[in-house]
Amino acid sequence: ENKFLRFSVAIFWLQTQLRILKTVQGVVTRFCHDYGMIDDLICFTSDAVMSGVPLNVGQKVIAVVEEDKTSNGLKAIRVEAVSDKWENYSSPTYDSSELKTKMLTGNITSLTEDGGYINKTTSFSMDQVCEGFEPCKGDWVQAEYFINPTTWSSEAVSVKPLRYKRVDKVRISSICGRIGVVDDSIFFILDSLRLPDGYSPRRHDLVNVVVVESNQSCYIWRALCMAPSDKNGLSAPSEMNLDESYENLMRDKGGLEVSRMTNFGTLKLGESKNMVIWIENKGNVPHSLISCRLAGWEKEKQFSFQLPEKGQKTPTAFLSSSVPVKQENLSKGSINSLNNSREPTCQPLNNAFVMNNGTPRDENLCSGENGQNVEEQPTVETEANGEIFIPPDGKTSIVIICTAVNPGRCKELLLLCFSDFIIGRYIEVTVINEEESLIAATEPFSVRKHKVIPELQHMKTTVSVTEHKRSCRRHLPSFLPYYPIPDRLRKCVEQKLDILTFQPLLAERLNLSNYKANLSTLLWLEEIHAEMEIKEFSMSGIILKKNGNFLVLEVPGLTEGRPSLYAGDKVILKSQDYSEHIIEYIAYVTEIHNEDATLRLNPEFERVYNSEPMDVEFAFNRTLLFFSFPFLKPKVLFPDTLVLQSPQVVKTWNKMGCRTIADDHEHIVNGIMTPEQRDCEFFNPVLNEHQKLAVKRILSGECRPTPYILFGPPGTGKTVTMIEAILQVHYTLPDSRILVCAPSNSATDLVCLRLHDSNLLKPGAMVRVNASCRCEETISDTVKLYCKDGDDIWNASRFRIIITTCSSAGMFYQIGVRLGHFTHVFVDEAGQASEPECLIPLGLISEVNGQIVLAGDPMQLGPVIKSTLAMAYGLNISMLERLMSRSLYQRNEDTFGVYGSYNPLLVTKLLKNYRSHSTLLALPSKLFYHKELEVCADTSVVTSLLGWEKLPRKGFPLIFHGMRGSETREGHNPSWFNPTEAVQVMRYCCLLAKHINNAVSVTDIGVITPYRKQVEKIRFLLRNVDLMDIKVGSVEEFQGQEYLVIIISTVRSNEGSFDDDRYYLGFLSNAKRFNVAITRPKALLILVGNPHVLVKDPCFSALLEYSLANGVYVGCDLPSELKSLQQALCIKTNRLTAC
Repeated sequence: ENKFLRFSVAIFWLQTQLRILKTVQGVVTRFCHDYGMIDDLICFTSDAVMSGVPLNVGQKVIAVVEEDKTSNGLKAIRVEAVSDKWENYSSPTYDSSELKTKMLTGNITSLTEDGGYINKTTSFSMDQVCEGFEPCKGDWVQAEYFINPTTWSSEAVSVKPLRYKRVDKVRISSICGRIGVVDDSIFFILDSLRLPDGYSPRRHDLVNVVVVESNQSCYIWRALCMAPSDKNGLSAPSEMNLDESYENLMRDKGGLEVSRMTNFGTLKLGESKNMVIWIENKGNVPHSLISCRLAGWEKEKQFSFQLPEKGQKTPTAFLSSSVPVKQENLSKGSINSLNNSREPTCQPLNNAFVMNNGTPRDENLCSGENGQNVEEQPTVETEANGEIFIPPDGKTSIVIICTAVNPGRCKELLLLCFSDFIIGRYIEVTVINEEESLIAATEPFSVRKHKVIPELQHMKTTVSVTEHKRSCRRHLPSFLPYYPIPDRLRKCVEQKLDILTFQPLLAERLNLSNYKANLSTLLWLEEIHAEMEIKEFSMSGIILKKNGNFLVLEVPGLTEGRPSLYAGDKVILKSQDYSEHIIEYIAYVTEIHNEDATLRLNPEFERVYNSEPMDVEFAFNRTLLFFSFPFLKPKVLFPDTLVLQSPQVVKTWNKMGCRTIADDHEHIVNGIMTPEQRDCEFFNPVLNEHQKLAVKRILSGECRPTPYILFGPPGTGKTVTMIEAILQVHYTLPDSRILVCAPSNSATDLVCLRLHDSNLLKPGAMVRVNASCRCEETISDTVKLYCKDGDDIWNASRFRIIITTCSSAGMFYQIGVRLGHFTHVFVDEAGQASEPECLIPLGLISEVNGQIVLAGDPMQLGPVIKSTLAMAYGLNISMLERLMSRSLYQRNEDTFGVYGSYNPLLVTKLLKNYRSHSTLLALPSKLFYHKELEVCADTSVVTSLLGWEKLPRKGFPLIFHGMRGSETREGHNPSWFNPTEAVQVMRYCCLLAKHINNAVSVTDIGVITPYRKQVEKIRFLLRNVDLMDIKVGSVEEFQGQEYLVIIISTVRSNEGSFDDDRYYLGFLSNAKRFNVAITRPKALLILVGNPHVLVKDPCFSALLEYSLANGVYVGCDLPSELKSLQQALCIKTNRLTAC
């Protein structure tokens, strides 16, 4: 195909210039010096020829043609030789055959001015990028690359977008600063967007765009260029340079000099402080100060002014009185117009400054110490004429009074309006709480320096190994092959060499031929990272504690999972005698309690140990195996066509009836209800139509063994539907044996509990198989009923319903179960399982008649992968998400519109949300689920807090509390915390849980924060106020759960380094974590964070806009990107009020 993106962009771009253009294909018939002809009809000059490559007579070309107004003939303004591939216009030094180039499909992971990297390893320069394409981080590209023999690294010789298209007549959904969204689905960045001259995009504009495939938060398309759909759009004025306007605003003018020291420093909550700003006229012309005002957003007003009385140079009695000034919210555009105007549009002092003063509103949560409001200060009126005259060499002053009411940093713009110009000054203050001192950093942060144990050249190591049995209750044969990490791969990682030199197949998209090789390599990369990571927790000079006959190792950070240890894991102890002999003792963890790990060692060592200091190293415990790869074929792994089989069961379903086993004892044969009596009924009578459809499709199994996907957005009853399907298969197909898996113990236990609660299964029908290293203390009493039979894997394999984690399903390979032993495999929360992890249970079913059901949500949390290299090459993409990106599973509104836009034989998307209030569901439904989610929650639950007195807007259960706090770290712990936000979270918890009339139960409140240290600090504060039962944790700990109230603390507050710090931002830069976090609450969502940081992320920016539009934002000043939106909303509100 010869119509490439560079030409499409050019055509699109030229058409936006409002000329009548045509694209033609022809042959060069004449070419002489600087002129030529195409088909003896269209003339062109050498300037119009692309790439600077001379054309030859007879050469095929594509030309963009317009009418020549002078000759009334046709003139080509762009001519390009026809080529069969994207060309590299950089004139490479080497011949392609010499370079042995290969194709790479990947994601742009970093960019510089001159180039960037694909998948973190393959470098490219901008010269290699095809014309018309300006790459952006996150773009999917196809590149031709070679291995440079001198550097042994991969370099791209051509880069082009993987997919692109043109979309016409779509509207701009939103613009926030330099980012925006078109048609709720296409992301754009103004800095990298090509626009016609004279056009500045505005919200609701109808535009045409060329887009490329790109990972941009919750969006998969990025706009490359944009133009209005009609010529009238070009009449819009171009955007002003706001930064330049602000710089001009800050300058002294007219010979006046205004004080520049305007920072109040740090104040305690409720404290007041005054500051004098001097205005001195050092020019020859007198000036008059007409008015003063604040131009920023200050919800809880902290600043007021005192002006001098007539005949005085300084204000009197400013310690006890103030003149609150009208504090208007002005957008940057408004300030710009004021700055350029010769006649400032400021109200005179006599009518502008007499208004309510800076007393906090009643709903302010931090209005003073001990919850007391700051007393209202008396208002002093100015003189009638309202102007302050400043003659040459004259001097006057303004007193600013700051009453600290809003914790965190605050920065407001003060505008001094004179007759001919405006001078601005920023007023700053940092407000702290008393409680913040309780959780302040105990010591400065420093990177932990690991002590390097000297390795002597002639050192000999004697290893003393204890006899160890990992589990006394389970003995499994170990005939599975061991897959050691290849030395070359380990060398690549340790020496930071290009991974493509070891495994060039990683450059290809996953397919059947490279499947095993690529996934094996990615698992090895993850294992290498885990080994390197756990070595960082090595300790030196540690003294073991005695506990009876056992030795106990104290491991700081163990409760936080740093390091991650389980019973049965290996620990290496080394003596500190760095002589030629170092004795190395191998220990095994037998029990873990808080930060203490009980060890079992050589009995002789345990007997003679006398508190000698030891060096400690931790060993990585492998959990994933590679044996499952060969067993699955294309129709499971890479389905392209659907071949239907005859249904497993044929039923005419009765939508009304529902019968339980207890009602039909006479129709039960060996514990199974006969199909005649089970016909047409659902065990759960309240399933909706989508859930019933999913159960029918699973029971029918016409698409087997091609995986069937149950797509369950938050709160739509995915697990309920899966439980019904399991029960239907169990009772309808007497020859079935069902394996039910999930990636985590918590998710697996939940399925077991739900099946137990159905009262339709007895312990003899179902078994829960646990990993050998799992502590019994973490298992609930109900689940334990089904665990005893799981200790014997041979016995457990005979049960008809077997529940275990994906990784623990590997034990069935060890006992040699045959292929097809299980007829059905259900994987719950499949979106959280890595593909190798998901393959373990799938390899145990027949690939002829076995049925696979993957239940999950590709828009929620994916697999936890720590190796950045493994992530770059796709290990973080679950099998569920990968399958849903294939054409067979993709959304198609035209073909399957009546079935929820998906092929009903393969996918059922659940749409009815039974969890959240409509205002909380609206945004995630728009961002992630095509606005399809329906509110079906219990009204009495979701409306229970609509009248809460602290809501900024009654009836709208959302609060976005802006706080410009300080992020910090302490000791050797790299985790961040924000004391200001932690205190505010604690206060919200107190207001909810200790309300006199309508207290919320502590078990109904959840606090989500992305950093372990913030979790620790919030828990400490909650213990101090007797609210320790409120759950506080990371997003991962809340997946699949729901609470009446969710409070989110985002922590990060370093406004200067956001763009460079995305790796450390937790869910701030991860759309899936954002989606999980905001979809947990039923009745109230409170988010505490810094809007100046959060506005940079598309998802949080959307939440900020949503909050502002609905009047539920409180707290600190807004970032400049949102001030214009706030100004527009204020104007709209004022108009509505006037009406």
